[in-house]
Amino acid sequence: MKLLIKNGTVVSLRDGLFKRLDVLCEDGRISDIAPKIKDDGAEVIDARGLYVSAGLVDLFAKAFEPEREGEEDLLSLCHAASKGGFTTLCVHTDLCDIEQLKYIHEREEYCSCALIPAARATDGKELLYYGDFKLFGAGAVYDDEPITDPLLMRDALFRARKYEIPLLVRCKENAFYGDGLARRGLMADLMDMPSIPSCSETVPVARDVVLASDSGSPVHIGHISCTGSIELVRRAKADNVKVTCSTEPYYFSLTSRELQGFNTLAKLDPPLANKDDVQAVIEGIRDGTVDAIASGHAPCTDHSKRMSLVSAPYGASGVETALSAAITYLYHGAKIELPKVLDLMTAAPAEILGINAGRLRKGDIADLCIFDTEHEYVVRGSHFISRGHNTPFEGKKLRGAVRYTVKDGRISFQTNE
Repeated sequence: MKLLIKNGTVVSLRDGLFKRLDVLCEDGRISDIAPKIKDDGAEVIDARGLYVSAGLVDLFAKAFEPEREGEEDLLSLCHAASKGGFTTLCVHTDLCDIEQLKYIHEREEYCSCALIPAARATDGKELLYYGDFKLFGAGAVYDDEPITDPLLMRDALFRARKYEIPLLVRCKENAFYGDGLARRGLMADLMDMPSIPSCSETVPVARDVVLASDSGSPVHIGHISCTGSIELVRRAKADNVKVTCSTEPYYFSLTSRELQGFNTLAKLDPPLANKDDVQAVIEGIRDGTVDAIASGHAPCTDHSKRMSLVSAPYGASGVETALSAAITYLYHGAKIELPKVLDLMTAAPAEILGINAGRLRKGDIADLCIFDTEHEYVVRGSHFISRGHNTPFEGKKLRGAVRYTVKDGRISFQTNE
């Protein structure tokens, strides 16, 4: 099968591409990138006025398998991710044994995205078997709840280095959360709401940076959201510590003001931060302190978000809005160059996971995202493909939208809206 994308502006920072070119896909791979390629019987997408990048790669997308009624499973996740331009997902299903890992790879055959399963790093008390996980296709280890024991965390770093598998860590100190519902700051004070201090994140970030430095082992810190964390990672990188970090669109675009009216759609973990934190995250992206942008896709059922702010779960659906939010708030808003923004969602997360994805070169798998940067639309969770129709962007106007997603040289999503 041949697919030809014509007249688009091809964008790939690491491949030195930011100009109008055609891209020819044959038998699932990119066979040519050049001006004015003849169609020669190929199916043609006219991408005039659009941008063509590698398919997006997500470091954090949550699903439930085996599926639970009304909740996100791998198939619904991949359909939603395709709409958002993603072609590769590091999926977090809380798997902790080989049979679960095999099951995910069996399901991948029916999915519209490549799946990189993240296995649990511990059983809550002891390390699990990273070597076995890697042998059977796990792409990373990660605990949704933080590893609180520093000795266990140090051993996890050593084991991850031994088996050359990425260790993604959740920097969160539950002891600081208490009954908190919002990030400490003006909004929490105005609403007279129990608050969560930023040190709930910065204290474990500092610990893990020190342990990474002491052990010489690489670590990836996910869900970075506040000024102190950005400063700690920046300093660690200057000291040549093997640390990378990622953030999510919520933390460079929204503040705790979204909780006005006790809005459960804005109840996230980490909690939405303050204006200065948002600016710090943007500056961290600009200067390279932040290595990647993940979707932070952690969907909740609709009925659970209709509860009180105290009872509603943390989380939101993120794969369908991640690129639009990045274009809106980073490219249009913060004036960060488009190739840089795209790199944070393609080649950079692929490099962290150690996989061959996120690039545009002859011979690469033909995973592509075709999008515009100008189309404006109002976000409505009710229009989501994801089974979680909840988003803190509800009712907000975003600028930029995916038009086509191509997986293995075949169109997996398209829209004319």
